[in-house]
Amino acid sequence: MTNKVDTTTLPKVTLHEHIEGTVTPEMAAKLAQRHHVTLPDNFVMAEGQYDKKDFPNGRYAYDESDFWAFINTYDSVADMMRTPQDYYDVTKDYLSKNAAEGGVYAELIISPAHMAMEVNPETGKSELSAARYRAMMDAIAKAAQEVKEETGLETRFIATGVRNLGAENVKQVAEFIRDNPHSMVTGFGIAGNERAGEFDDFAEALAIAKGAGLKLALHAGEIRGPESIKDAIRLGASRIGHGVSAPQDPEVMKMLAEKNIMVEVCPTSNRILVTDLKGDLANHPARILYDAGVRISLNPDDAGIFGTHTGKEHRISAEKFGFTKAEMMDITLCAIENSFADVKTRKQLKENVYKKMSEEDRKELRDLAANAKNPVLKKRLETRVAESEKVAKKLEIQKRRTKALNSIKATKMAIINKKSATR
Repeated sequence: MTNKVDTTTLPKVTLHEHIEGTVTPEMAAKLAQRHHVTLPDNFVMAEGQYDKKDFPNGRYAYDESDFWAFINTYDSVADMMRTPQDYYDVTKDYLSKNAAEGGVYAELIISPAHMAMEVNPETGKSELSAARYRAMMDAIAKAAQEVKEETGLETRFIATGVRNLGAENVKQVAEFIRDNPHSMVTGFGIAGNERAGEFDDFAEALAIAKGAGLKLALHAGEIRGPESIKDAIRLGASRIGHGVSAPQDPEVMKMLAEKNIMVEVCPTSNRILVTDLKGDLANHPARILYDAGVRISLNPDDAGIFGTHTGKEHRISAEKFGFTKAEMMDITLCAIENSFADVKTRKQLKENVYKKMSEEDRKELRDLAANAKNPVLKKRLETRVAESEKVAKKLEIQKRRTKALNSIKATKMAIINKKSATR
């Protein structure tokens, strides 16, 4: 299935992106030089060995078919993120590129177990450090604020626990985030190896996060079956990271759709890491999820490591999954609605997206709503039609008002000029 939608000018939202995973080969080289790290000769591909147009920021040389080769590359890159300056540079680089591709909102996943861990000199043990965390978050927040001032891109952060480090570690991370709140950290997640324990093992940590007012975005259904998605929903997840196994269980699909729980689709990442897809996006369930009324968003996951970016994921999704322009805009609106931003920010972002719709886009939206077979999807698209027409009417009124005011000003100036000429 292919589609020729030009996605370059579409507004885009990113909800699933690990901050360490955004490090491009170009940025990795800078970090290595800064920290006097000698990278292996075959760590990145030499120019000429890859398509520069498809990988504008360089390409890592790991074997995509080898999961542990990916992990080793990720760990090597993450290890070079050691100082607030590192986090500032990486955040600024990624968000600036995101905004340049039409990004209007982004959430980055941060890992306190990596960024805030240091050795306590009194005990000799590695511990989460509030001072180190504040320094790192100040640097990250500064980069995000600068990009917002320069481009308008809104950013929030999701603190995450790594499940393969154990339930006690994830609980400590949740307590740490609760005790060290930050206005831009609005969500909590659990990532890592899905086979490391069950979600019930992390119930206490999730309760702590929810008690601190954080919404939950949990990795599930990537390398495990739909039962992991069901468990994540039961424990309060507002969003599911990956969720590619959802179509295996009609009950899970219905639950996702009716509860408005979003699946954070990551096409390139899923193609590489999810063995069930057999390396082919023709096997990806994004279209099945969407047509079943499930809200989806389109994400890079680890943009730098996978050699992708937000714009590329949207282009791939239009081409491979056959999403039309109106469907792509619906996906963006869903991502805004299911984001962890405050109500005021979500409302403004939605209105800004509707303002970009043309009459042709609205007509396509009306046709989609009329022909939608799934009742949940149909109702959502009908709401989109009503909201888009309301914004269009508001813009038309503003346009007429401005025209009338300009006419009045012109008339006044003409009278003033005429009086001046007769004196």
